[in-house]
Amino acid sequence: MAHITFNQRYTISCMLKEGYKQVQIAKAIEKNKSVVSRELKRNSDARNNVYKQELATQKYAKRQK
Repeated sequence: MAHITFNQRYTISCMLKEGYKQVQIAKAIEKNKSVVSRELKRNSDARNNVYKQELATQKYAKRQK
C-alpha cells in the first residue's frame, strides 16, 4: 500500500474547495474512496474540520516519527 503523496494531498484540498465528492477525488488521485475518507478523518483540522494540504502533511510527518 502506497502512502498519499504531497501532490495527492494538494489535489484533495483543491477538489474539496471546489465541492467535489470523495468518490470523485478518489478517482482523480487513483486511490480507493476509503483511503480518501481515512485521510480526511486523520488529517483535517480538529477545530473546524477543514482539510488543508499543509496541515495534513505536517500531521502525517509527525505520525511517521
